[in-house]
Amino acid sequence: MLLDHPTPDRPIRLYFAITNKCNRGCPWCSACSKIKGKTFLPVERFRELLPPEGRFQVQLEGGEPLCHPDFWDFVEVARAHPGCHRLVLCTNGTLLPRRPRGLLVWLEKLGIPLTIKLSFNHFLLGRDPHLVQLATLLRDLMGVNPERSLVINVRRRRGVADDDQAVVDLVARAGLEPFANIFFLQRYGNAARELDWEPPTVVWDNFQLINPDGRVFGPDLIARSEAMRLLP
Repeated sequence: MLLDHPTPDRPIRLYFAITNKCNRGCPWCSACSKIKGKTFLPVERFRELLPPEGRFQVQLEGGEPLCHPDFWDFVEVARAHPGCHRLVLCTNGTLLPRRPRGLLVWLEKLGIPLTIKLSFNHFLLGRDPHLVQLATLLRDLMGVNPERSLVINVRRRRGVADDDQAVVDLVARAGLEPFANIFFLQRYGNAARELDWEPPTVVWDNFQLINPDGRVFGPDLIARSEAMRLLP
């Protein structure tokens, strides 16, 4: 069972890709993010798309959401809404503070309840040799508060270097397996031509996907990523 998996009683989750800009640009990005991406969701459009009533969750993603110049305004608007049950941040970790005190202050600014989803793959680890140390620091700092949870999304490539077993082994050696979702990359987004990879499978539909231009795609992962591909 995946960590942060949907349950029947979980409120609707709104996945906001607040920008298509990313400071890493993984070759297989499912959201077709770009290092030179120039599309940023306006905070007012974000506010308009939050449900006027009922409970919901907000996931800020991208691109790399921390590349958005108004990132903290999104956090403030979400936290101020009485219906926002949880904030989820999906990040590659490159822009997070790396010293314990700074990271703790950063976490406190995000508020609670909070889930951090940290991305791991061969490409990211090769460019950020201290990403594992960041993950262990997040684990230690977040573990003291039951309202905070850490999820490490470990993405593997099929047919490459023993299916990226080295990445899995690295996670195991660091003692991070209890916090890890380990799965294979799927055939959509920038990986749409990887015919040996599995297509995306949606097992739950109580969510909405919103792109940096403000368009809403419901639970259609492929339409959303193809629309991301066309953004400037």
